[in-house]
Amino acid sequence: MKVTYSWIIYSCLVFGSGILCDRKLKRRQAVSCSVNTDDKFYCTNGLCIEWSWVCDGRKDCSDGLDETNELCALYEYGTNMTTGCGRPVDKNSVLIDDDKKGLIKEVPWSVGIYYYTRISTYPLAGYQFCEGSIIAPNVVISVAQCFSNETGFLSHKISVKKGRFRIAIGKYDRSTTIVNNNQLLTEKIIDNDNQLMTQIIKVDTIYVNEVYNGEDGFYGENIAVIVLENKISFSNDVAPVCIDWIGKYKVHNGDIGKISVWRKEENETQNPVLLERFLPFIEPSKCRKKISTKNQQLVYFDKFCTTYTLEQGAGYDNTGAGISFLHSNSYFLTGVLTFMDDPKDGIFSGFTDLKYYVQWIRGILNKHFIENSCVLPIVEGVLYSYEGSNEILSHGTLINHHRTIIEKCELGYHMAYPIGIRFCQGKGKWLSNTEKLCFKMCPPLISDSLDIKCSHNGKYANCSNLSIPDTIATASCKPTFTAPNEQEITLELLCQSNGLWNKQLYRCHPYCGRVYVKNHALIDNGDKALVGTAPWNVGIYQLNKTDYNYDMICGGSIISQNLIISAAHCFWKKGMLSKNISITDGLYKIGVGKYNRNFTIIDNEFAQIINVEMIHLKEGYYGSTGFHAEDIAIIVLQNEVSFSNGVSPVCIDWNSKYNEVNGDQGKTVACDNDNR
Repeated sequence: MKVTYSWIIYSCLVFGSGILCDRKLKRRQAVSCSVNTDDKFYCTNGLCIEWSWVCDGRKDCSDGLDETNELCALYEYGTNMTTGCGRPVDKNSVLIDDDKKGLIKEVPWSVGIYYYTRISTYPLAGYQFCEGSIIAPNVVISVAQCFSNETGFLSHKISVKKGRFRIAIGKYDRSTTIVNNNQLLTEKIIDNDNQLMTQIIKVDTIYVNEVYNGEDGFYGENIAVIVLENKISFSNDVAPVCIDWIGKYKVHNGDIGKISVWRKEENETQNPVLLERFLPFIEPSKCRKKISTKNQQLVYFDKFCTTYTLEQGAGYDNTGAGISFLHSNSYFLTGVLTFMDDPKDGIFSGFTDLKYYVQWIRGILNKHFIENSCVLPIVEGVLYSYEGSNEILSHGTLINHHRTIIEKCELGYHMAYPIGIRFCQGKGKWLSNTEKLCFKMCPPLISDSLDIKCSHNGKYANCSNLSIPDTIATASCKPTFTAPNEQEITLELLCQSNGLWNKQLYRCHPYCGRVYVKNHALIDNGDKALVGTAPWNVGIYQLNKTDYNYDMICGGSIISQNLIISAAHCFWKKGMLSKNISITDGLYKIGVGKYNRNFTIIDNEFAQIINVEMIHLKEGYYGSTGFHAEDIAIIVLQNEVSFSNGVSPVCIDWNSKYNEVNGDQGKTVACDNDNR
């Protein structure tokens, strides 16, 4: 067996009545385990470590098993914390009792601790003697004195029999005679809207800090961890408080914390009800100067104080109540109420500071919570549900051990196996039938200038759909387009497991001024012509607001996928204020690739009808007044023209490379008397 080296460091305060010391135990080393016991965490190499060492940020198992993300998800910080801890409840959320508004639940982690005993009135009745705070579905934090002073228990680990201790969650009236409709033994109480209001859960085990020695030890190290028989059902009104596991946040003198207290309302005959109060943090050195001399020794190294008035603060009957402070929009439990002081100049409360017991609390929480649960890991594209249920479980959900989870894939992800199953083995460990189930699919490959063909494992695949990993795509320029470098090449792409293609598609440039020859007839200079003789030609149509038909008013020529050249006089109106005309009402449309001028006839596979978005007239055009000089217009289309063998742009001599001389032959297309 390996030796575990340990030593203790003391920092002490000296009072007239005694010496109080802060004990910090230093130790670290995994050891072999001769007996298989739940009191230790077992590493894969056969060595064991203390439960309190698990998820503390240090790898004590050689393979890091004690610090895995899945195992330690409970201890995450941030808005996506597994338990959703420390969240304030919606202030509009109220309870209704006998048609009367109840109190707003502002401290959803507060619980009442009840001790049950036999009395003459009821077979088994309970009375509340302390408070506590939920930190996990089956774990509550309170103080040790509740289980030594009140009950006479002296052991540091108390196994509770016959339900003598119970926790009441979501309860607003302290009396057990009105646990909502006088139901003393009911474990769950439902309101009229079928919403869970109050839960009463039996205590299984109580842990008292080993060094706690009650009054003889000046109530130092006064803290207890309560483990429940069953898990609490969380809701909008019931949630755990956060713990600052790594000492990330600091509370300063004067900071305001939140606590729940039992107080009677103005009518003193009513039972105390749970109220929210805000109290200032007072550091120990300042607290000792203000409280009574007889109680100064109670401000042990692990204490801090608050001050309050009788109308506002915590009282003697609220022992164990937790005070929490807001950090990063979440409340963190900072202390638990241990004593009251009542000097002449005010009243002070003493709290056990949790920061000294985080390691101890972690050990108990690990043993009783992580030991018997798993956390659904955050895996991109995976959907979780219980076996036999269609309800989707959120990533980070806590799952009880021996539960089976079904995995499916989100839309846009490829499922590599017919079904995914994971089984919770406890200690955050999952048994899964797949290493990776969901692979992100690659986006569709769509291009107006490329012909793209896809295949997967030698079989045809549709490139316009999402592609699964290992799909191969080949792309080449369409017949009416040319590659950017004018060298025709075939590009091959591979869909990778990360959902990205390994290469990017390039864009081919359309051929301009080239005709397409196929045996489709047009009229060209009075003779029958072929479709594609002038593939840049378009018809310009205007809405006739009398019969709501579109009439062809002019022709035009395609110069790019969204630009048409035509004449300014087609759109000119006397007195118009701007030469830039925005079209928003569908007044003009362009007919592309049409053989028949009739707007309603789509006469071939190349025909397209596209809305006009903007018309730019040459600034110097003034109609007949200007003798139609500068009679030219640029039409901007709402959507791009799809180029093909029968539709392509005409060339523009942008650099004035060519000159036409008198007598050179040009080409134009016009309609005959038969609308063709």
